[in-house]
Amino acid sequence: MRIAACILAKNEAESITVLLTQLAAQSLLHRQDLTIDIHLVANGCSDDTAGRAAGAAALLRGSNAILKVHDLPEGGKSRSWNRAVHELIEPGADYFLFLDADISFTRPEVLQNLLTTLEKAPLSAACSGHPVKDIAAKARKSALDRFSLALSRQSRADGAINGSLYLVRAAALRDVWLPDHTPGEDGFLNAMLTTAGFTKALVPGRVISMRDPTHFYRAHRASDFILHERRMIVGTMINRWIFEHLWSLKLTEPAGPLIRHWNEQQPDWVDRLVSDNTRGKAWVIPNAILFGRLSLKGRLPRWKLPVRLAGGVLATMLTVAPAIAANHRLKQVGASRTW
Repeated sequence: MRIAACILAKNEAESITVLLTQLAAQSLLHRQDLTIDIHLVANGCSDDTAGRAAGAAALLRGSNAILKVHDLPEGGKSRSWNRAVHELIEPGADYFLFLDADISFTRPEVLQNLLTTLEKAPLSAACSGHPVKDIAAKARKSALDRFSLALSRQSRADGAINGSLYLVRAAALRDVWLPDHTPGEDGFLNAMLTTAGFTKALVPGRVISMRDPTHFYRAHRASDFILHERRMIVGTMINRWIFEHLWSLKLTEPAGPLIRHWNEQQPDWVDRLVSDNTRGKAWVIPNAILFGRLSLKGRLPRWKLPVRLAGGVLATMLTVAPAIAANHRLKQVGASRTW
């Protein structure tokens, strides 16, 4: 069995050595019946991410993994994903493992458990990790920490790819291309896998998720909150408009090759689509994004309802500023390149 592990990294010189150290301790990398190629794809970096990674290759000695470093001048996570899957990684891989450079694993068996879970679900194309903020590991949490963790639990979607860690069958990606310019590459990939490339209604079970936490990711600082939430809203809206466009074509063949053609022949196609959906409109963010946190779906004990409602009101208030910023960004040229 051959696994291609892909780390799409931009300006991660400070964290890449830590990740490679943790990878070397993963039990999956010590199975003698596996061959694992780790591809570090540095894209559009202004620091020495590629050099740091190459210098840390010795950390993997004693494992069954080989590190290959690719230094791409152009940035863009989706563009780099396309290049990794269809150009940089040699044919013959059975699985693709994607992980961000700034995560840390909860235990040494995480990657093995991902593989075992997907192997036991032959009708599934991908298995997503279960991310939690690094503040969850703090012994003493502040009120702000607890509120942040509660919001994360409410917004987590089971059965959906989280871009920070996921494993996918290589065969499922042969005809998948992502738009070169979109801030939400994991959401787009999730849609491609669960709709057979926009040719079928949602196919349940195509993407599964790990139940137990698999990795920690850095909680955003308060100063970065608006920028991060703005990017999430911009990505959600752009994906929504692309989805609507693809469904309107009533495709009978998967959309991947068509997207590849657009990327090559009409590189501004996403920007034009965004412009078509924002032109002449003062406000383009739907109420579901602004007020979605106020939903009380799901059964809750009566005594928890006031707490949930209060949290929803506060979360909604925190969404207003990023929504205004996202609305402004979507009406500017190059919104699809938001980061």
